[in-house]
Amino acid sequence: MSTRLTIGPAFIAVGDGTSTFGRLAVENGRIAAVLAADGASDYPLPSGSSIAPGLIDVHTNGAGEFLFNRDQGNAVSVAAATYAEMGATGFVASVMTAPWESMLHAASEIVEAANQLEEDAPQGARCLGVHFEGPFLNPKFRRIHRHEWLMNPSAAHAQEMVDACKGGCLWITMAPELDGASDALRVFLENGVVCSAGHTSAHYSEGMLAIGLGFRSLTHAFNGMPPLDHRDPSILAAFIQDRRTLVQVICDGFHVSPVMIDILHRTLGDRVVLATDNMPAPDPSYHIEGGVMRAEDGTIAGSALRMDEAIRNYMSYAQIPFAQTIVAATHAPARLIHHDGEMGRIARGMRADLSFWDKDYHIIATMVGGGFVYNRIEVPA
Repeated sequence: MSTRLTIGPAFIAVGDGTSTFGRLAVENGRIAAVLAADGASDYPLPSGSSIAPGLIDVHTNGAGEFLFNRDQGNAVSVAAATYAEMGATGFVASVMTAPWESMLHAASEIVEAANQLEEDAPQGARCLGVHFEGPFLNPKFRRIHRHEWLMNPSAAHAQEMVDACKGGCLWITMAPELDGASDALRVFLENGVVCSAGHTSAHYSEGMLAIGLGFRSLTHAFNGMPPLDHRDPSILAAFIQDRRTLVQVICDGFHVSPVMIDILHRTLGDRVVLATDNMPAPDPSYHIEGGVMRAEDGTIAGSALRMDEAIRNYMSYAQIPFAQTIVAATHAPARLIHHDGEMGRIARGMRADLSFWDKDYHIIATMVGGGFVYNRIEVPA
């Protein structure tokens, strides 16, 4: 039976930087049409409201007190509910460096739990798959990733990771300068896995070579890599320069200063991807200090950032309007994980994965597949 819902009118941020004012028709879990503002509506929104594509966090380590590494599949439903409250309709679960078999088992459990939730009626944001942050990282830039668990990549290891995810391995962070990286890269690319450079000592020339071989993303820009020196530029310069790439950044004002966020926006435009690298505390020795999660020795372990907060920060730091800001958390991450044919924009035929915002750009509702999974507005009977 066909179900159709007309929502609005509201300001509609399309996801490509443009906007309109009107109503949105949703039918059978898909966007059916963008309609003129005048006309009947099944679901009127408060004055000043905005509708945008659902946010997508491609780099999160868990939610609440649940870590994907430690709690594995059990963390998926917690993250699904938590992320829905942030306006996110999708997230990619990150598996950090750990003993090899533990990483593979965690990835397998996450994918199984995500598939099970997909079979049920949506209760929150969708777990879109797995991101491996390690173990193929440069020891000099490992940060909290334990040295004894790091290893050089190989084709065999890459295939094990792909197999463990049962089709759910979306992207991997890898240092491109490591021995064996090109062999692993070939396997990942053959299986549709996006390769992102990160936790790397690579400089500009090595970065250009990595892009030429097939790396298409950079993980948490400025962090876990050499600085952007004016005489000996780091790998970041290569990824800024080559327009085939997307650059991820943690927009909390602590991992990267607001002025550098503004410079990234000015140089990259729609190639910026906002990611949280949200890190629940792995054990009591970790604590939030200065706006970030830190290990006992003070090393930054991850962020305490929310996706909706990242949007508000990006608007402020780069001084850009909401419709332009939203691209970095919707269409850009969808492009990164090759899901842009299904999500990340408001257009006829796309999934009705939507975020709803009040006049101050706080989340008032989230819709996944045409159904509300979080709502602070009374839904009409």
